[in-house]
Amino acid sequence: MSTRLKIIVTLVLLLLLGGLGAADYFLSGDEYAAKLIENPDASSASSSESYIPTVGTQKQSGPDVLNVITAAGYTTQKSEELSFLAQIAGSGASVSSAIILKNDDRAGSVTWTDSRNVKNQFIALKEALLGAFSSRVSDLRDETKVETDSPVRNILSFSDPALSEERLVFVRVRERLYEFHLAKGKEDMMIGLIEEITTK
Repeated sequence: MSTRLKIIVTLVLLLLLGGLGAADYFLSGDEYAAKLIENPDASSASSSESYIPTVGTQKQSGPDVLNVITAAGYTTQKSEELSFLAQIAGSGASVSSAIILKNDDRAGSVTWTDSRNVKNQFIALKEALLGAFSSRVSDLRDETKVETDSPVRNILSFSDPALSEERLVFVRVRERLYEFHLAKGKEDMMIGLIEEITTK
């Protein structure tokens, strides 16, 4: 199977999973969420968060991403690049994306979406990616970070040339899901920026 075909198949799978998740959520309320994370160890061995129902008061939203990037000394450009989040979020979701530049040189990109169903989206994303990884996947990390004075963050990161030429980092924090692409040679720089954005 060619690289192009693998990417197309992966995007179709993500779209289908997102659609199924949204349909099931709207038809059965909280049942879908409860079933998916009935056993927290199945999705993340290190996760210490419990399930929070998708009803009640809206939780704190994330920071103004573009302002944080600018304040850190970067510039941004509008992005129309394909992203995994756009596929998993579904057609009705609001998805924002930007290319990140440092001294007019690409450092990477960021895509983000807000949802009260973000935990289930993150689980569906991980399951879809697991089936799409090639034999060349490397530096795969799936972790939950719990730090003083910072929100709990679920992080999935990896490199797989069959899916992207750049390292990919996905972060779930509060009710927001991020997708970061890290340009080659700019990984350390971008990791610092990811910390700035996701710990606010």
